[in-house]
Amino acid sequence: MENHDFDKPGGSGSAIPYIVIALLTLVIIILLFVFFLGPDSINGLRNAIGLSSKSQQSSELVDSSTPSGNGASGGPGSLELNQSTSFGEVGGPETQGGVSTSDQPGATESTRIPGSYQDAVDASSCAGLADNVEAFFNKLDTRDYIKSFQLDSPSSVYFPELIQKLVDNPPIVSGETDDLFTILQNTAHFFRIIGKKNILVLKGILDREQATFEQILYDFFTLTAQPECLQKRFNLTIGQEPMYAYAGFFLNTMGGRLYLFRRDSMSRMVVNFYAILIIEQANEEGRNKYGIDIKDAIDNLIIEIESSRIKLQMRDFYLDTLYDLKVKYQSR
Repeated sequence: MENHDFDKPGGSGSAIPYIVIALLTLVIIILLFVFFLGPDSINGLRNAIGLSSKSQQSSELVDSSTPSGNGASGGPGSLELNQSTSFGEVGGPETQGGVSTSDQPGATESTRIPGSYQDAVDASSCAGLADNVEAFFNKLDTRDYIKSFQLDSPSSVYFPELIQKLVDNPPIVSGETDDLFTILQNTAHFFRIIGKKNILVLKGILDREQATFEQILYDFFTLTAQPECLQKRFNLTIGQEPMYAYAGFFLNTMGGRLYLFRRDSMSRMVVNFYAILIIEQANEEGRNKYGIDIKDAIDNLIIEIESSRIKLQMRDFYLDTLYDLKVKYQSR
């Protein structure tokens, strides 16, 4: 008697619907990633898992040979600590892609490198830090790419208002994976809160103001420990909870991590560093209500900074702080 396997349940014919469903699911997932991430985001993910193409790797090698605010040589010797103060200085002309960047803000200015975070916070005054941030805003108003956006108000007013809007609408940190809608909300968080135009403005700043990005972010972060100063100088009210929410968003959620994959390596490393500091502070004050663990984040960031070809201006400060935290959390 002939054996007709195709008539039996569980035969090859019954597997076809499942194969079709699996293929349709895969197509939907790919379309979602393409829609929300775009080409730049996908390239970032490819790079993160070591799948960058030869052309991308070649481009990274070219970019990595470009100094990023570390002086003419771009080597380790270009970072000098000033023994008389808690800050060092980095200066000198630099080039980017063979074109002089001396017209960029901070290209020929000194950058203060903190010896330790807490010492710098204790020694920093409201006036000095706020003046640095305000000077940065004023220089933005002179940039052609900022003028092209036709902002409604000066940068010193426009960007604090933008920051306040983000602070007042923090992302979802806990339960993100409970449903697809929450994941999509987090993935499109910045687009929903500040809109496409402002995202393009911020991307322009990150791309063109790398010479002063690290220093200004450090100054601004230090100012968050002086809320009265922020309120007085920039009309900003930034509480501890929104900062904790954004730190957890970048370190511990799918939406936040995808946002960082869209950015360049320097921005991603620096944002992760301050996110770790914010969670560390929450741990010290007993405010880590979601139990965000930063041990792996500390180890991963140390590896990324040490293996990166990008010459961070404050590299030693980042690594010293991270290694101190690594030792601290190993004992827990």
